Amino acid sequence: MIILSTLLKTDMNKIFPTLCGENDCTACGTCYQTCPHNAISMTKDEKGFLYPKINPDKCVGCLLCEKRCPIISSQRTVNPPPNIYACWHKDKNIRLKSSSGGAFSAIAEYVLRNGGIVWGAAYTQDLELTYQYVKKIEDIDKLRRSKYIQAKVNDTFRTIKAQLEEGSVVLFTGTSCHVRGLYAYLPQRFHKNLITIDFICHGVPSPAVFKKYIHWLEHKYDDKMVDFNFRDKQYGWDNGVLTVGYFQNKGKKVFMNNENSYFYGMLHDMFIRPCCHECKSNGVQREADFTIADFWGIGRKYKFDQQKERNYGISLLALNSRKAQELYEAGVKDNLISFQRPLQEAYEGNRNYRYSAKRNPKTPDFWKEFLATDNWDELLHFFQPTFSERCKLMVKKYCGPTIANRLRKIIGR
Repeated sequence: MIILSTLLKTDMNKIFPTLCGENDCTACGTCYQTCPHNAISMTKDEKGFLYPKINPDKCVGCLLCEKRCPIISSQRTVNPPPNIYACWHKDKNIRLKSSSGGAFSAIAEYVLRNGGIVWGAAYTQDLELTYQYVKKIEDIDKLRRSKYIQAKVNDTFRTIKAQLEEGSVVLFTGTSCHVRGLYAYLPQRFHKNLITIDFICHGVPSPAVFKKYIHWLEHKYDDKMVDFNFRDKQYGWDNGVLTVGYFQNKGKKVFMNNENSYFYGMLHDMFIRPCCHECKSNGVQREADFTIADFWGIGRKYKFDQQKERNYGISLLALNSRKAQELYEAGVKDNLISFQRPLQEAYEGNRNYRYSAKRNPKTPDFWKEFLATDNWDELLHFFQPTFSERCKLMVKKYCGPTIANRLRKIIGR
């Protein structure tokens, strides 16, 4: 059920719109970018999440924001069941730079080689995550890799509309809820030249939490952080998570144990956006043309003869629409080594393909302490691995990922 804002009052000749509240709003910014009178702004709450706020002096009561909101209007595209592929990029260097197998790079390269524009999430100089676009293949790298923070939409949809009006083909890559927002924002006539990719999303963490974590690391190393890689594949894709920061003067630093606390909190749904617990945009049925993810479940239940490739990363690539199938056949597949796989294998290995993020019982206490302190050290007690988690890490570390996967099969997890 949608929780609406409190602006339900009438002011003589106009009715103020009702917008999503915190349990439903995804910060897609469709309402903000739709408003012809600039009466809506996206404002941060104390936890760092953005929500729309209406300026009653500017609002004329046209209610266009309500009509375009993908959650309030419940707009959904119906696509046939997707075709699923396990794949990886033929260029090993690109594959190693990617979080999984490099499926995004293959699609982006095809679009750019044909004169298109590619959008994705990239860091600013201050490590704030925003949607940005590139027009050259050599610039794709800043859009690669998983980034576990919510990206700011800003005026992205307006810019994409202008690019489409100029006749450009545009590829947009983002969360499934932001893809829905983009389709809701754009009139139908612009959909033809728009290509979309979403990814199987764990839920989007608070940018304010990430910022406090980065400041803690900068203070600890007495240096400015200039880049951050949540999942470095230095020791292989299937051999645990290696988080790496790049400092201005001290270079590359690997973060283990408590230094990797933000990632632990994200994986345990400690500080994700409230709407992610009841996601209205996930599931096998997707608006996006393509869905990408790590193919974690590959080979667990169905035979896969390329298990030796796991350590370099394997992408799950879902073709959700006819457009995606046509693009794949036209040239995307030329950059990939691909194997068609059962749909069941895809969602069994990726819980969030179908289900929303879990609710962590520690979350209320975390936020209470987070808002009361500027010292990340005081929050570390929330991020201590359980005995079971420590055992799994030990098995992976000393026995390797292959034995760990066999054990998982034996115990049925």
